[in-house]
Amino acid sequence: MSTITSFAQCLSQEERKRQGLVIFLNAIVCLVLIILTCASMGILLLAFGLGWLMRYLLSEYMVRQLQAMGLSVSEKQFPTVYEAAQQVSQCFNVQRPMQIIVIASGEINALAINIARKRVIVLLSSLLDGVIDNPEELRALIAHEACHIELHMGWRLIFEMFQTAPFRQGRELTCDNAGVVVAGNLSAAKQLLKKLCVGRFMFDRVSEPELIEESHHIYSGLTGWFIRQYLSHPPAGARLENLESFAREQQLQNSTPTLMS
Repeated sequence: MSTITSFAQCLSQEERKRQGLVIFLNAIVCLVLIILTCASMGILLLAFGLGWLMRYLLSEYMVRQLQAMGLSVSEKQFPTVYEAAQQVSQCFNVQRPMQIIVIASGEINALAINIARKRVIVLLSSLLDGVIDNPEELRALIAHEACHIELHMGWRLIFEMFQTAPFRQGRELTCDNAGVVVAGNLSAAKQLLKKLCVGRFMFDRVSEPELIEESHHIYSGLTGWFIRQYLSHPPAGARLENLESFAREQQLQNSTPTLMS
């Protein structure tokens, strides 16, 4: 049985390795901003306050726009998804109720989705259709997105204003780790990643060793170093390899998460 009870326990090696540097850099940025705020007699603070208000209003607008274009998950609307979300919340002790919106792929622009995801979980119908009948994959999907929100909204965010691409890649691996914890099945978590990679119709044709080998090539040499400084998501093979390593470390290959009945 898994002993992991919070998203913070799922930190990937990549994120842990770069966490100290990111916190240090952003602590310096915060210090500079405090000095500038004092020097400007609070005007800079007022500008930040107005900026935060505008971002909040824009985010709320985008969330409601997505609700108008799709639908919100509830006990009566997609109860299978609702139940999976409840199980994820229980597994990771999430206190705030999750808001999940399902939209049809291509029905709205990516900017709206990216802004709204800071506050809600947005599931594309094309992906949901491929996992809704597999409880383990569904929990892994919801846990991945919930991990993004919980870590993004946590107290550390004030030290993470400037996130390097390698740090964001590490965060993706962390969220993958959360997925395998609540799935309780390494194979299901890996299958979800393959569906994200090539879709729900061809995922079973994917060769995992080849995908992992390809990720090694992508990250190799000088070109690979530059790639690491740019990509927001790790290659699929690197994500599969990370899942195997994390599951082995935490003994999660055939673990059973603590879920509500």
